[in-house]
Amino acid sequence: MRKLLTVVILGFFWCNILPAKILNIENQILLEVPSSHEYIEYDNEEVRESIEEVTDLIEGLEIKMFLVGPSKYVEFEKAILDGEDIMENEYVKSIMKKAEKKRFKDEMQQGKWFISEAKKIMKKEKIDFMTYALVSNKSLTELALEDEGDEVADMITELQNMNNSELEESTKEIRKMLTLLSGNNKSIPVNDEMTINLNKFKIAKNEYGKLFLKSNGKMIWVMGAMKIDIMLNLFVTENNDNAYLFMSACYVNCSKFNNKFDKMIKPIISTNTQVQKTTSNISDSGDLTEQLKTLSELYKSGTLTKEEFEKAKKKILD
Repeated sequence: MRKLLTVVILGFFWCNILPAKILNIENQILLEVPSSHEYIEYDNEEVRESIEEVTDLIEGLEIKMFLVGPSKYVEFEKAILDGEDIMENEYVKSIMKKAEKKRFKDEMQQGKWFISEAKKIMKKEKIDFMTYALVSNKSLTELALEDEGDEVADMITELQNMNNSELEESTKEIRKMLTLLSGNNKSIPVNDEMTINLNKFKIAKNEYGKLFLKSNGKMIWVMGAMKIDIMLNLFVTENNDNAYLFMSACYVNCSKFNNKFDKMIKPIISTNTQVQKTTSNISDSGDLTEQLKTLSELYKSGTLTKEEFEKAKKKILD
């Protein structure tokens, strides 16, 4: 029972509309999220080792990984990463206390009950979707050029040179390739336990000419007699010479999940051009004191990163 509950709790909490805020993650990522959301950086040894397996392949590549989600869940996962025994967690204790009074006829009934209890906690604590964010210090274009000869890298280079009409046709071919094993143009078998059913799958360029991949669907996770359906959203793009990957998961109250995800990533798409226009307008105005004051306000609000602030400040002073 302990093992089963551990799997359910950690799996569930991977992933209520509240007032939104712009979350500035180390001046590298701007996300529009519900006001209850916070973030942590994954810097534990296990995650670092996994990331290093990728970064060691390309000289100078650095990748950071963050968890973004409701503060109660972020605190929960941070405690687990810091070594807290999951069975000592207050949520887990409450479920175990209830479970002691139950008499389950089989593993399937037991699993369904645990899933139901986890969902009740998520609803009660207003724990909505979770997002895993990765940012690299190199753009998709740079990564493709430095790994020339690799099949994926060469494909990215080809996609970068296409217009949106050509990308639409290429997207269809890539989707067929990904779902080749299932043959239904929808399902991607990940392993014996997991299958991803694609809904939307799109590769295109945004209005600023930046290549992106956007997809959503459902992951079906089978653990013995248990089955968990997880709503997913994925977004990959580049901006400010960085590559970004966002994967969000939702388990409860998911009817507006896709809209909330689109709203969350909007600052990533628009920030670069907005910053260029804003700093250009500031430097064109006459009053030096007023220019610096406006620039400082933009930095404090999170509209400008520290690097962008310093560059614009130097331009004004020069």
